[in-house]
Amino acid sequence: MINVFRYVRCEWQVFIYKWNNRPQGRVSHSYRTDPQNRYLQKDLLILVKGDVATAKRLLAQQRRRHPGKTDNWYLEKVIWDLERDRRR
Repeated sequence: MINVFRYVRCEWQVFIYKWNNRPQGRVSHSYRTDPQNRYLQKDLLILVKGDVATAKRLLAQQRRRHPGKTDNWYLEKVIWDLERDRRR
């Protein structure tokens, strides 16, 4: 029984280690400086009624689903998805 407990504890520690050391999404410099991003950011905030937390969550979700795309692509994708869902 003690060996089972040690195994479960070890597996849990491995899970925690992997979770804490997973790659984090980084925001590139162009995200803040590109004028087109500013317009897209403004459009996104209008769609989510100024809820910055929701906008960040939606962008982070798309970054996890589609890694390696440009910042403009993520903004356009989130805006397109919101507009598509509202047409239904």
